[in-house]
Amino acid sequence: MLSSRTRAVVTTTVVLEVGIAGWALGHGALWLLVMTAVVTVFETGWGIVRRGALSDLAGMEVALTLVLLLAFAADLTMTLLVAACCVAWLARDRRPAAVAPH
Repeated sequence: MLSSRTRAVVTTTVVLEVGIAGWALGHGALWLLVMTAVVTVFETGWGIVRRGALSDLAGMEVALTLVLLLAFAADLTMTLLVAACCVAWLARDRRPAAVAPH
């Protein structure tokens, strides 16, 4: 989802707005974590289906782990660490590696 500057700004804005709304309604960081999981699931699903990138399967696994941690109200520290992994997955560089001349 963060493949272009515009998409990065829109995605980050939506996640933060939902997180702030959740905080205002008394849910703390829960909505922010949920939005992080939702964005990661959709981005990795899009990567698997549309781009045919099987490497996004690892991102999907991390996102689904976050969903399970949130669903079962797991330890907050572990949940935050997995959410950080989701954010890192979204921010990763998708450009192909440069080929060094021989």
